Amino acid sequence: MYGENEVNDYHLLKYSLVYDFFLRFSSIKLYGLPIAQCILLRFLGHIQPYVDENLSNVALIRKLRRQNRFQTMGDINEQLLSFEDIPSVSMVKNRKSILLADEYSNLARDQFIGYHVTLFGVRDKDCYQHLPQEFSSYIFRDEILKVLPGDVQLERQELIKQITQKLQSLKNHPYFGTEEFQSWFPKAALSVIKWVYILEKLIHQTKPSIIVIPSEASLFGAIFGLLAKKYQIPYVNAPVVTIGDQVLIPSRANYYLVWGGNQKQWLMDRKIHPTKIMEVGNSGFFYEKKEATQSKEVFRHTLNIPQEHLIIGFTSQPFFETNNQIERWIQALPSNLSVTIVLKKHRNDQYEYAGLKSNKRVKILPSSYPLYDVLHHVDVLMTIGSTTAFEAAIIGKPLLILQPIIPYHYKLSHNELNAHLAKAKAGGVVKNEKELYEQVNRLITQPSYLNELMELRDTFLENTFVTQTNAPALLRTHIKQIIMRHSQ
Repeated sequence: MYGENEVNDYHLLKYSLVYDFFLRFSSIKLYGLPIAQCILLRFLGHIQPYVDENLSNVALIRKLRRQNRFQTMGDINEQLLSFEDIPSVSMVKNRKSILLADEYSNLARDQFIGYHVTLFGVRDKDCYQHLPQEFSSYIFRDEILKVLPGDVQLERQELIKQITQKLQSLKNHPYFGTEEFQSWFPKAALSVIKWVYILEKLIHQTKPSIIVIPSEASLFGAIFGLLAKKYQIPYVNAPVVTIGDQVLIPSRANYYLVWGGNQKQWLMDRKIHPTKIMEVGNSGFFYEKKEATQSKEVFRHTLNIPQEHLIIGFTSQPFFETNNQIERWIQALPSNLSVTIVLKKHRNDQYEYAGLKSNKRVKILPSSYPLYDVLHHVDVLMTIGSTTAFEAAIIGKPLLILQPIIPYHYKLSHNELNAHLAKAKAGGVVKNEKELYEQVNRLITQPSYLNELMELRDTFLENTFVTQTNAPALLRTHIKQIIMRHSQ
């Protein structure tokens, strides 16, 4: 559902180099953790030019295919984890101590009163204000500023020694021997010393019985996963937004608290054992769901939408070279159609939609406009693959799934992730301006078509979420069970 399982050329190039990176650099240790795994996120950024340039290198890709190292994303996940030799360290844990990413702040306040919850995140947010008495916060940026040079001096000296020896031995390597890599690697490795220091310090201070995080791909997500192995702490991956291989692999989680059947199957395809996967729904959607702040009549009046018009929402995504296609599709809709398009821009969408600004049937809203005012008052929502599709479906809105041509992009478009809603048959699929017209015209002229889209929506929700109302309670139940299981 969230990207194909077969290894494409992009993944072959990218993860073959990651495999070699782990093979050659995992022996360098920082506080007992392999440095290559600690800086994987930065390495993936560093190798982007290499991957981009070699996607058309037929000879190299053919050579990598012949190595037959991995055929599926599950093979990649399995093999990358094989390099992690981390000696375990005993630590008495506090059964009431929980480390929770700040994305779960609402869940914590609602379901974990009575526990010593430490909410963590990169920067200060409103969710850290007025915490319950037994809760605490750990803000990484603040903690890093507190680290003194003397706190990490010995580890820094030892790390420099290991780096120097390793790079000298790889002077003739076609990639790791290049001047660019030999300059980049020491800086990248030294830059994470304070990160490992503050995260290990947090574990020593709180002695957690569990760590729960929505994504393992961040710098701190990877380090937490390695520290969880070191101190034998249950590490739980509980996604709050749509996931893909880029935010998963390699995955060190002991357990996965997923939305429902689709996500569970996707993880199983990546060789995650089904006993590690629990279906709990999405608590984020439960807490973020809001009532509209205004009536539909006021919404129409404020945006000057005629009463007889069908209202179609469009939630954009930051695809600069793609949104111009959708702009053209909307421009091509005949002027006699009784429809208004309400465009809610993504906060990172820099496209101006200049061609739509003078179109009276298009209302362009800023990213700051309340999302749920749009979702509640549109008749249909269209998007490419935005998480807003799930939120709209949950409150009863049918969907149109836009599938324009999305050019390759190292981070945003490199597999079938952006087709996940279309593959899940979440709504009517639109691939060009002709199909957009046909879909809109059917909605206006054939009332029964709306029912067809609703049936698709209902089947999609059934396959996607095990529950839409009990997710917080299910999460609490499974987290408590995991804590008990590992406390015996």
